[in-house]
Amino acid sequence: MKKQQIKREELRIKSILVQMRRSGRLIAFGLARQQLHACLIQLPETLTIVSSAVMMHPARFSIPTPPEKMPQPRWTTADLLDLEFLLQQDEGEDMARLATRDREIFAALPEKEAADALLLRRWLERRQQAVQEDSGTLPGSLWQELIFLFALAAGLAGLISGGGLAFSFLAYSGAAPVNVAAYFAVFVLLQLGLLLLLAASALCGRLRGANLLESSLLYRLAGRLFFWLLEKCAAAGQRASSRLSAEQRLSWAAHAGSLRHLRQRHGLLLLRPFFLLAQFFGISFNIGVLAATLLKVIGSDLAFGWQTTLQIDAAAVQALTQWISLPWRLWLPESVPTLAQIEGSRLILKDGIYHLASRDLASWWPFLCLSVLCYGLLPRLALLAAGLLRQRRDLAQFDPQQGRFRQIVHRMRTPLVSTAASAEASKGAAVSPPQEAFAPESGLSPNEEIPPVVVLIPDELFAACPTDALAEQIRRRAGQQLRQTMPFWTLDKSEAEELASLHEAMAAQGCKDVLILHEAWQPPVQELLTWLAGLRRALGQQPMITLALIGRPAAENLLTPPQPEQVRIWRQKTATLGDSGLHVIELC
Repeated sequence: MKKQQIKREELRIKSILVQMRRSGRLIAFGLARQQLHACLIQLPETLTIVSSAVMMHPARFSIPTPPEKMPQPRWTTADLLDLEFLLQQDEGEDMARLATRDREIFAALPEKEAADALLLRRWLERRQQAVQEDSGTLPGSLWQELIFLFALAAGLAGLISGGGLAFSFLAYSGAAPVNVAAYFAVFVLLQLGLLLLLAASALCGRLRGANLLESSLLYRLAGRLFFWLLEKCAAAGQRASSRLSAEQRLSWAAHAGSLRHLRQRHGLLLLRPFFLLAQFFGISFNIGVLAATLLKVIGSDLAFGWQTTLQIDAAAVQALTQWISLPWRLWLPESVPTLAQIEGSRLILKDGIYHLASRDLASWWPFLCLSVLCYGLLPRLALLAAGLLRQRRDLAQFDPQQGRFRQIVHRMRTPLVSTAASAEASKGAAVSPPQEAFAPESGLSPNEEIPPVVVLIPDELFAACPTDALAEQIRRRAGQQLRQTMPFWTLDKSEAEELASLHEAMAAQGCKDVLILHEAWQPPVQELLTWLAGLRRALGQQPMITLALIGRPAAENLLTPPQPEQVRIWRQKTATLGDSGLHVIELC
């Protein structure tokens, strides 16, 4: 009844508006105005009806926020480390259990239509919360604590070294004034030299197309030392595990491979904090120098002077000070020694200092402090700000479309149904227990459409592989839709030709991912692992590569379930590649 009243009011208002547009006469306008006035009188009742309808069916009247308008998550280095760690923890786990867990996480989220980056961030938050509830420690929190301790140590070391060095230079007993040239050389020229060296290294790197941290010898050595220590720890663990079981040795090899690929994926993000720590040390050092200088100036009677064996007059020194004080000379002209003060503070060994005026001897400290500020402290602050902005920009460019991350979003978006193996299994095929599997439901939203996939089948199995049964198993176990099958390791094509054909097929079918069918009873030889690594290099980091394992072919059934022990060995062996976008599943 209320819907009919709302409909009648809408039709009535539309007819009034049409009449007002078509009629240019004053009489018609007055009539329309009277009718509109009558509608306004009934407006409260209409609003009551509309509000009741909205309360009864809020979903029908809600305006969804477009995914591109939703707030994008802000990532940190600790988040990426936790993400890589949790992905590593999922290696070797049962796919059905992972799919059930991730689907439950997705079901509890309010943002069902969110972008992949936001879904991945919500997944990470839920996993982090689960680990913390189990009293576990994540590498992200350890990384943050480590960086905090390093920053605290760098700050204290900078303050102590800068202040202590400045106090030693400013030691004045009344016999020999503080040497201006020595103070300026140690606290200004030395830092300028380091900055110029860094700038030259950055310029050379820019000409070669490399990053500052990649072109700088110092930071490359620091990065190599950092990752060398990590790899040495992994290698020591692997050597210690030589007396253990084969399973534990494979586990250590997988961890070592993860460290190598972690350096390849996030090397700059993990190295740049040490660059920032170096700048923080420089800032603390300059603050310590300035603090010690000002304390000595305030608390004691300091005298500054200059001397040289060269035949240099005071005018040349004044010209040099004018150039050095260019950044602040216009705002603080009194901080630059005048020609008379420069002449009055020149030290001549045979004359001593007793004939020099105290005012001239004390005229140098503002110039020295501002030199340290402009050429020591401010450049370090600028480098620190630039490093933070670059780190933030690199983190903002984090790509959630890479295969190792899209498999998480894929499991979250793909609904689950309970499936059970048929009681009348084919001869020679083991009966699988009831389990959760991927399966698309009807009425899915556009974001939950089944992603297509190109399937690579070994050449010796290609002719005997049943396409319909394979497509059904892929739909249920991987949540993907088979678009095209292709043989690999054929005799009539080279590896490069097969990769070129794969690229063409993926582009033609609109597929982002690849599924590889393989027999689990065959051992994971090094030749196949090398081929998988080459496939990743050829496809890039975005495609998700799924290795679907089957058991020994039966007389009438090629797609048989593999043995759990065989699947575990394959997962451990492929984990040594360090490719978290490559995951192993049981196809049957």
